[in-house]
Amino acid sequence: MKLNIFPKEEKFFELFDHQAQLVKKICRQFQDLLDNFEGEDASEIVKQIKATESEADELCHEILVKLARSFVTPIDREDIHLLAHHMDDILDYVQGAADRLFLFKVNKLGHGIRELSEILNECSEILVKAMKRLPKFEDISELRKQMTILETRGDDVNRQAVAELFASADSVTDVLELIKWKEIIGCAENGVDKMEDVLDVLEGVVIKHA
Repeated sequence: MKLNIFPKEEKFFELFDHQAQLVKKICRQFQDLLDNFEGEDASEIVKQIKATESEADELCHEILVKLARSFVTPIDREDIHLLAHHMDDILDYVQGAADRLFLFKVNKLGHGIRELSEILNECSEILVKAMKRLPKFEDISELRKQMTILETRGDDVNRQAVAELFASADSVTDVLELIKWKEIIGCAENGVDKMEDVLDVLEGVVIKHA
């Protein structure tokens, strides 16, 4: 049995950057899905979203395996674990929203989902920028503030959308639609929340290495 007695630092920063790019990709795909919701391309876009999420699952697994095998890591092991899982959660939530659009057989797009999609895309851009700064532990405070503003917008859109659904629920059919859209919107908004969680971890890492 071969033993590796020398510490090895895996390229975690590159792997995190790849994860961030997949987050950006799936957010763009979700927006494309909404833009083509009633078109023939919709089912194909759902397949693309699933493929992106599957690639992200493999990448998350790779990061965790490398973490388990590494004696020396560039940042705290706990932070590596959190970053990998938080970014994987974002992709899970976005795919969850896309899946529910079709599993629930909704006929038209509901309140707030387009705006949440736009917020997800803006958040993903910030996430990619913040991840680029990680290797040199550059300050991300202004990016963190931008993310907080977007997360607050996401909360507001979620609450307003649900309030409008309740206000318009006059029949059993309306109530069923409310239940469907509450789940779909909830998934998208959870994705926004996880974006902020990633920035929280990154900010903590930068502070530790300042």
